[in-house]
Amino acid sequence: MMSGRFYIDGKDAFSEYGIYVQEGGYNELVAFPPLKAVTSNDWQEEDGIEPDLSEPTLNTKEFSLKIILSGKDYRWGGFIELLSDKAYHDFDFREIGRTRRVRLVSNPNTDLAMLLGFITIKLADDFPLDGYAYKEPESTVSGSDNYELDGKPFSYYGVRVLEGTLDEIEKSPDVKTCLLRNIKKLNGALYDGEKVTYKAKDVKINCLMKAASLTELWRNYDALLYNLVQPEQRMLYSDETGYEYPCHYKSCSVSEFYGSDKIWLKFTITLCFISFRLEDDEFVLATETRDLVVTEDGEFAIDLRKII
Repeated sequence: MMSGRFYIDGKDAFSEYGIYVQEGGYNELVAFPPLKAVTSNDWQEEDGIEPDLSEPTLNTKEFSLKIILSGKDYRWGGFIELLSDKAYHDFDFREIGRTRRVRLVSNPNTDLAMLLGFITIKLADDFPLDGYAYKEPESTVSGSDNYELDGKPFSYYGVRVLEGTLDEIEKSPDVKTCLLRNIKKLNGALYDGEKVTYKAKDVKINCLMKAASLTELWRNYDALLYNLVQPEQRMLYSDETGYEYPCHYKSCSVSEFYGSDKIWLKFTITLCFISFRLEDDEFVLATETRDLVVTEDGEFAIDLRKII
């Protein structure tokens, strides 16, 4: 039965208009909104950027909602008329436990037949985290301990970091272009190449969040977004490299979402690595608990390559 799943301004969308959200149609809805552009200084002689993260703010989010019109009496025109009577409408996606106050932006796709129609509407959510009060994550599902955000493992949010993330981290950033002169009467170009410095780079963190219930999923998911957009830079730690990376949140996309039976959310967070430079690996002595063994004065780690 399709009724009872989706309400607009308190009206059952299926009972009133013959409309329901198709399978996989919630992906863009549940993705985090992007961060507004961050003001930064970009010094040619230094790697990366110097961002102002004193007050990071989330941007409005436009998203596509894929819906199906079903039955001989579906009311596509009535649905659009409802969305046109004022800017904002309350969408209650009851089957997944999410509500949004949104406005209509466009109707990029319409495929109508006698008893069935496939529609895509683009909506805008101008109120990210509106009315949200922070709650500590409570995860009953195991996640990843080999990646940490600000000292907390991703398992804190019930998140497992997926394959491909390390490749993203280890990818070298683009080089900043120094003074380049291309003179018409000379072959090639003249380049001031005394020093190589690198740009900031975007890194995609591939995540899978599982939960025992939708309530648990949204509690942990919202807490992750809230913590990502706190003032000042974030620190991402990778156990596979042994390094922490200064970064800030940038955007998010969702590739898979299941709100019943198995409850999980497969998504990708894009982080901006503020400063990054690949260097040769270092091998230092450590204990079984990963604590560094240092010299008596506490100043230096012990380089295993020199011992060998």
